[in-house]
Amino acid sequence: MAEKDVKRKKAPYTAREKRKKRRKRAVLAGRLAAAAFIAAGLAGAGFLIWNLSPEIKIAKQLEAAGEYVQTQDFEEAIASCEQALEIDSKSVKAYRAMAGVYLTQKDWESAEQVLYRGWETTQDESLLQEYCVHLLNDAVADINAQNCTMQTLLKCVMAIEKDQVNEEGYKLLDACYARLFAPEMEGMFCEEEAGGACSFDAYLEIMNRMLAVYDANPVEELKAEIVKFAVPGNTILWLDVRHIADYQEFLARVDAIDGEGRLAGLKACIEKAAWVQEIFAPAFGIFESGTFAPIKEFMQSQDYISIRDQFIDGTMEYWDGETYIPVSRERMKLMQEEGQWKFAFADFEDCPQSAGVIKVWGAKQEDAGVQRLCISYEPASESGEYYPHTTYEFVYLYSNVKIGGEYVPQMNYRFETRISAPEGTTSQLIGDWGGEHEWTAEY
Repeated sequence: MAEKDVKRKKAPYTAREKRKKRRKRAVLAGRLAAAAFIAAGLAGAGFLIWNLSPEIKIAKQLEAAGEYVQTQDFEEAIASCEQALEIDSKSVKAYRAMAGVYLTQKDWESAEQVLYRGWETTQDESLLQEYCVHLLNDAVADINAQNCTMQTLLKCVMAIEKDQVNEEGYKLLDACYARLFAPEMEGMFCEEEAGGACSFDAYLEIMNRMLAVYDANPVEELKAEIVKFAVPGNTILWLDVRHIADYQEFLARVDAIDGEGRLAGLKACIEKAAWVQEIFAPAFGIFESGTFAPIKEFMQSQDYISIRDQFIDGTMEYWDGETYIPVSRERMKLMQEEGQWKFAFADFEDCPQSAGVIKVWGAKQEDAGVQRLCISYEPASESGEYYPHTTYEFVYLYSNVKIGGEYVPQMNYRFETRISAPEGTTSQLIGDWGGEHEWTAEY
């Protein structure tokens, strides 16, 4: 076959191949372009997913919080931290950052609350440790500033609640005790805490928290602190009478865990004071009614005569006096000397705002072989000041009674009303009070 013929036959085949190859290249280019587009889309989606991950969102919020702190826009800084916690309520970093914002403002209490909230939510021990450290640092600051209060004690106890073997916490409890029960702090239980709360109520709440911790985890170091704080270190400590029952109950609980009888003397002293209040409750009712005649029966009661006799003989346990012993319903003072406890109720000199004071008078003086009885009552001052001051005195004695124009000695009641003022005292005396031959004199 001629060369020309050969070329003529191959030419159509070559053209077809070229067209086929062009089609293949076009398909391949399309596929590559599609692949490139998909790859680019996946890369963009990956960046978007990474950029919107919770960790990155939180980091951005905390970064913003830091920038707000730099410009002292603390409200926005806190808001940014809260937004971080909305993304993840268990973000330890967010709690720590928020606490840091409060610390920058020297708002220690809020910082502590955030750390504790964070620990409650996350159970992260590092947050708990930071919380305890801040509490104890606050307590140290209070003590060093000579400003130790029940709130200082509470901070120490809150740290102990979370860590019963915290040595620093126990050292600070000792420091609080030394300052709270110092000799000059005799009125501590009658003071008001910040916000108007009674300091004894605050004390009792803290002690109950300590007992609750001990009940859950009986640590010897904690028991020693509870027993120590139950017994005041002061030589004199005033207590509101309304707290006697609460103090009794608390001492009973502490005595139960002590087991060594170290609270026996104080317990007995408080119980005696409670008994006296119970005995004299009817007398206060009589005096406040304004109808005084029933006081005669009270004066002749076995309890009153027993108290009078023990007072005269000096055999009354935990309660004594000199010429008289007062009974009031507002305040009492606990006194200790060489570990021995006594109590006394406030007189008007101790508590001018008293609602009323009963006095048991004791002098060994017999009339015809009968021991003289004497009781007096001083109501609250109408003006809020000591003067004018009224005293009602009731005496059962052997004295003259005028009968048929003659004076006849016999046992009878005498009722005297004295009104004292800065310029002097006026008196009204009723002899044979309530008797057949009652008489009156004024002077």
